[in-house]
Amino acid sequence: MNGRVRRRRYSRRPFNGLTGNQLKLIGMLAMFADHIGAVVIQCGILHGRDALACSAIIATASGQRWLLVGKVCRYAGRLAFPIFAFLLVEGFRHSRNRAFYALRIGILALVSEIPFDLAVYNTWFYPGYQNVLFTLLIGLLVMEGLELLDNLFLQVVVIAGGCGLAWVIKSDYSVLGVLLIAGLYWFRHNDVGQLVCGVALSAAESLNYYCVSALAYVPIVMYNGRRGAQEFQYLFYAIYPVHLLALYLFAGWITGRVGV
Repeated sequence: MNGRVRRRRYSRRPFNGLTGNQLKLIGMLAMFADHIGAVVIQCGILHGRDALACSAIIATASGQRWLLVGKVCRYAGRLAFPIFAFLLVEGFRHSRNRAFYALRIGILALVSEIPFDLAVYNTWFYPGYQNVLFTLLIGLLVMEGLELLDNLFLQVVVIAGGCGLAWVIKSDYSVLGVLLIAGLYWFRHNDVGQLVCGVALSAAESLNYYCVSALAYVPIVMYNGRRGAQEFQYLFYAIYPVHLLALYLFAGWITGRVGV
């Protein structure tokens, strides 16, 4: 599997590189930027859910400036998913209780769905698209399948099944998101293979953003293999749904309506 390259990981990476916690903070900042651009600027300030109002605002000089700021935020946000996909693979590899790991992500995905639907679609329930944590959960299950199965054909079936599930439920980042997680795990013992696979799939996922997601591997290659002194795991779990709800309320305050 994955070239059967067996060597000590991070052996040539600098000791003073980025810890897992620092990498996670970079991902969180990119995620915040993305959601500020999408929820507060595009849906709030620019009234993106109202085509006529949005066109009128964009026609003004201030509207053009906000449109540019929104685009910059969205471009910066493309760095988030590759970082979290990489950290998911690292977390899976080092987790002592993978069932509990999957349970935490699954619960968080369910808890976050209402804030996600409110922030993005201005409704309590939107079945047409699911938040990114469902993609991470599917990726986690795919990795478990790859580890349990030694048969290449069955491993391909597991990956295809995970991609199909992401496509059916329409989770954020969908098929390419699951492929990215599977690819990073497949090449987990081969830094070069993992980098090439990650850059290629991230670039493909962000074609509409000039492949900017590939830049996420600048901080990723600086990862030194250490978690770091501070533990931000549960902070991230709380921040994801909370910040989505907060941005939804703030955008509603800007537009003068918070209700759905």
